[in-house]
Amino acid sequence: MKPLDHPKGEPGGAYPGRLYLALAALAVFSCLGLDFLAARRGDQAYLFPRREAGEARRPAPPSLAELAGRVFTEAGLAGRDVRSGLDQGGQPRYSIELAEEDYFKLAPRLRSIFQENEAGAQVDAGASEGRTTYSWHVQRGDREKLTLLFSCLPPRRPEAGQPSAPSPPPPPPSAKIAAIIIDDMGNSLEALQELFDLGIPLTISVLPQSPYALETAQAAHDRQLEVMLHLPGESLNHQEEEAPLSAIIRSDMGPDEIRALVVDSLNRVPFVSGVNNHMGSKITQDRATMTPILDVLKERRLFFIDSVTGNRSIAYDQARKMGLRSAYRHVFLDSEVGADYSRKRLVELFKLAKKKGRAVAIGHPFPETLQALRDSLSLSRRYGVQLVLASQVVPD
Repeated sequence: MKPLDHPKGEPGGAYPGRLYLALAALAVFSCLGLDFLAARRGDQAYLFPRREAGEARRPAPPSLAELAGRVFTEAGLAGRDVRSGLDQGGQPRYSIELAEEDYFKLAPRLRSIFQENEAGAQVDAGASEGRTTYSWHVQRGDREKLTLLFSCLPPRRPEAGQPSAPSPPPPPPSAKIAAIIIDDMGNSLEALQELFDLGIPLTISVLPQSPYALETAQAAHDRQLEVMLHLPGESLNHQEEEAPLSAIIRSDMGPDEIRALVVDSLNRVPFVSGVNNHMGSKITQDRATMTPILDVLKERRLFFIDSVTGNRSIAYDQARKMGLRSAYRHVFLDSEVGADYSRKRLVELFKLAKKKGRAVAIGHPFPETLQALRDSLSLSRRYGVQLVLASQVVPD
C-alpha cells in the first residue's frame, strides 16, 4: 500500500524544517549585523575589527573648483585677480586676469592636477580688447564641470638692455639670410618662454597633438614669431610608436585618408604659414604619400620645408614640381654631447648662409641647444648674416 503523506504542520512535514532554517539564518545575520555595528562604534566586537577612536570615514574627493583654487593659492594669485561665480548651467566658473608669462607657469600645474583627479580639459584660445584669452572647459564624469576663463595681459616689455623680438623687416635681395626652426613645440610652455627670451626671429613648429599646441601657436603669433605645423609621418625606424598612431601619416593610407589627416592637423594649430615633417623618413621617400599632403598645402598656399630625416627624401623635389614654395633643412643643431657641438653647428649655419645666400637650421628646445643659441647668436653679425623667419628664406 502507498504510505500516507504527512499533513502540513504535523510532525514529519517539510514546513517546520524550513521555518527552523529561516529562523536560524535570521539569527546568524542579526548577530553578524550587531557585531559589525559594535565594531563601527568602537565597542567590543568578536568577528569584525574595531574602528579606533577618532578614525574618520574616507573623505570625498575635492571638487574641480577646489582643485583649481588650490593651484591659484599656490601661485600667489591675489583675490582681485581671481573672481568666482556660476555659469548659466549652475556650474562653477573662475575668471582670472594675469600676465601671459604667469599663465605659462600655471597651465602645466592645472593640467597635471586635473589629470591626477581623473578630469579632462579642453582649451580654446581667442583675443579680446587687445588681450589673449584662454577658455578651459574641465569635466569629470558626466555631471561635474568647471570653466576657467584666463585673460592674459600683453607680454611684459623687456627691461632696458634686454632683447625684444620684433618682426624682422624683409631682407634686401642681396642679404645673406638664415632661418632657425624650433621643432616639437607644444609640449612645454616653459621652453616656449625661454625661446621668447632670446629676443630673435624664430620659427616655432608645433606638433598638432601636443597638449599646449593652441597656447604655443597663439603666444608665438602674439610676439610676431612665425608658426609652422610639425606634421608627424611614418619613419623607417618606427619612431612613430612614441606618438599617437591616429596622428601619424602612414604609407599604407589612401589619398583621401591622408588629406583628411593633414586638414585635421592644420585645424589644430592656428596661424600656420608653412609645414615641415616630424620624423617621416619613410613617407618622404614615397611620392604617392607625399602628393596628397602637398596638395592640401598648395590649396592653402602654405610653404613646405623638408626636414630631411632620411637620405632618400624626394619631398623637396616633389614640392617644387607641384609649384609649392619650398626649401630643405641644411643644418641640424641638436647634440647629445653638449652645447659646444651645437655652437659649432650654428657657426656652420652662418658660414653656409654667407656662401650660398640662404640656409635653414632645425633644432629642438633641448637645454644644450637653447644654451648654444644664447651664447652664439651674436656670431651671425660677424658673418654678415641676417636672421629671418622661415617664410623669408623660402624662395618664391
